[in-house]
Amino acid sequence: MGIIDAIFGLTGDTHHISRGEFNAALHKISDLSEQERKYLNEVFSKDLEGGLTAFELRNRIENLRHNPDDILEPWEIEQVRRKLLGEIEKK
Repeated sequence: MGIIDAIFGLTGDTHHISRGEFNAALHKISDLSEQERKYLNEVFSKDLEGGLTAFELRNRIENLRHNPDDILEPWEIEQVRRKLLGEIEKK
């Protein structure tokens, strides 16, 4: 979340998941390889510093979908989106 967003509450996201919860959720997706999990940790690294919000998740997922050099298949990206969004919504 950016500073302006935090000051003005533009995202409305109050729920987030920690790096540990993020990794636990990724390990529940059996189709992901260890290399793909490591890649996702790199992609989401800045967002995970303060906890990953739904807003940040949606932005990163859109970036992954539109990156032709991405190592993930579209169906894998969708699995990640659903799993992580589900974890955030549990909070």
